[in-house]
Amino acid sequence: MAQAVVAAANAIKVPCVATLHEGGVGRVIPDIVAARRAGLSFTLIAVAKKEFEVMQESDMAGIDFHYVPNGTRAPSGAYQQERGVPGRPNLMTVANLGFIKGIDLAILAMAELRRRHASDCPVLNIYGAGDLGEYMTEMVKVLGLRDVVKFHGIQMDILDRCPSSDVLIVPSRFETGPLTVPEAMSRGMPIVACDVGQVAEMLPDRRYGRIVPTNSITALADAIDSMLTDIAAGQFDPDLLVSRHRSLYSTETMADRVDTVYQSAIAGLERA
Repeated sequence: MAQAVVAAANAIKVPCVATLHEGGVGRVIPDIVAARRAGLSFTLIAVAKKEFEVMQESDMAGIDFHYVPNGTRAPSGAYQQERGVPGRPNLMTVANLGFIKGIDLAILAMAELRRRHASDCPVLNIYGAGDLGEYMTEMVKVLGLRDVVKFHGIQMDILDRCPSSDVLIVPSRFETGPLTVPEAMSRGMPIVACDVGQVAEMLPDRRYGRIVPTNSITALADAIDSMLTDIAAGQFDPDLLVSRHRSLYSTETMADRVDTVYQSAIAGLERA
C-alpha cells in the first residue's frame, strides 16, 4: 500500500513522507531499496533510533532519512499537583503479559526482594493482560507472593492515576522504544528497565533511573533495591526526568521535528 501511495504521489508531484513505526524495519528495507531503485522519491522517518541505525547500515543511498523520537503527552495539571504527595513507593509494570515483555522476570525478582526484606518488601502492581496471564498468576501463587504481587488487568491511562512516587519496572526481553518509559519520565517517576532498544538513550545515567542486563533476575532485584535506597535518601530528583522528557520526548518536540522534515520534503520537491 505504501509503495502504491508513493508512486501516486510522485506521479502528481506531491511530496511523500513515510513514518516507520517500531518493529517493522527489517521487513521493509528490501522494499524501500527497491522503490528507490525504481526511481521513486520519498522521505522516511524512523521513530526508534535502533531502526534508524539499521537503516543507515543498509543500502540507503539517495534516500532522505530522518530520526524523530516518539513523543508522549505531558500529564494533566491535576496530576502535576499530585506529584508532591508523599508515600512509600511501590513498583508497577504496564505491559502485555507475554514472554517478550518479561513480566515473569519481575515476578521472580519479587521473590528475591521478599527474601531480602520480608514484611518490608514493596508491592508490585501489574497492569495488563496476555497469553501468559494464567501462568503468571499461578507462578505468583506457587511462590507465595500474592500479598506483594497484584494483577489489575488492563486499565487505560493508569500512569495518570498511580502515585508518581511508584517505580516503573520495564523487564522486557526485547523492545525498540517502549513508550511507557517517556510516559513515566513526564511524570517524574523513577524507572528501572532492562537494557533494550533505546532505553539507555532515554535514561543516560543513574540520575534518571537504573538499566540492567536482560534476563537477569538478581540484577533486576539489585537495581530496584538501589533505586528505592536513593528515593528514601532523597537522592532522586524527579524534575530531571520531567525536564528531559519536555526537551526530548514530548509530543510538542516530536511535532516540531516532524514539521521540519515535512518542510524539508516540500522544499526538496520545489527545487526538483
